[in-house]
Amino acid sequence: MKHKMKALRIVVGLVVLVAALAAAQFDTALGTLCVLCPVGFAQLALASQSIPWHLLPGVLLVLLIVFCLGRVFCAWLCPSSLLKNIFGGRTPRGLTGQSGVLPAVSAPSSCASKSCAACSSEGTNLKTQLIVLGVLLIVSFIVRFPVFCLFCPIGLVFGTLWALNRVFVLLQPGWELIIFPLMLLAELFLFKRWCAAICPLGAFFSLIVRLRTKLGFGVTPQANCGTCITAEGCKTCATICAEDIDVAAANSLKDFEDCTLCLDCVEACPTKSIKVTLPSKGTQKESSASQEEGSSSK
Repeated sequence: MKHKMKALRIVVGLVVLVAALAAAQFDTALGTLCVLCPVGFAQLALASQSIPWHLLPGVLLVLLIVFCLGRVFCAWLCPSSLLKNIFGGRTPRGLTGQSGVLPAVSAPSSCASKSCAACSSEGTNLKTQLIVLGVLLIVSFIVRFPVFCLFCPIGLVFGTLWALNRVFVLLQPGWELIIFPLMLLAELFLFKRWCAAICPLGAFFSLIVRLRTKLGFGVTPQANCGTCITAEGCKTCATICAEDIDVAAANSLKDFEDCTLCLDCVEACPTKSIKVTLPSKGTQKESSASQEEGSSSK
């Protein structure tokens, strides 16, 4: 199995990380990526009881990218995903070996038969994420401090790097060199559903993605039914996907709400039938007609 996309994600993640650290040398907010974080923006606004206008352009830029490309930040830019790609996680997700598991519930693929689309996986637990987000915002307002920054995986990555900097550059070791990495390991590798079901940043992304679904817009992987061999039993795209999305079975934007555009499915497809594109209206109409035809035949 090739892993060029995973290697590319690692390179992109490292570049972003190095760029953020370099920016920190000039005392810019980008040094911790907080200039791009909607959760950080909301927390700071409530904690200070004033709007941090200087952070608004970066936050809006991230939300615009999510609206156009979905949860692409999670796969390509987030330091948490970088660590998962390198060291493993998400059963399993490392430098070698596949990511994701075959969905437990499946239905006939839209490419395999003229019937309904496959049942999508549960995906992101938006309700849990919104509860976590709500609690964090309330606590931040009460204590006048952005509390999520204390255990945010992205913040912990930078905290660990600064702790290493203190040890090797300033020769000032501290307890944070032990505490930060342990917290990070616990969140990413013990609580395996952190990113999918707990991370409050994911709540913002999910809301934006659901908005674009309602508007009928979105760049997603699409399977070519003419060359797809899922009818012959191929489940490569469903098995390789870390979000348990069966690309061959999906025929609506809603099926791709958890997609991070990691492009593993595009790379792994044995017939190269998967391309990233805007949804085809013609395909959607054909799918609807097929569903109606299947219902009438019953």
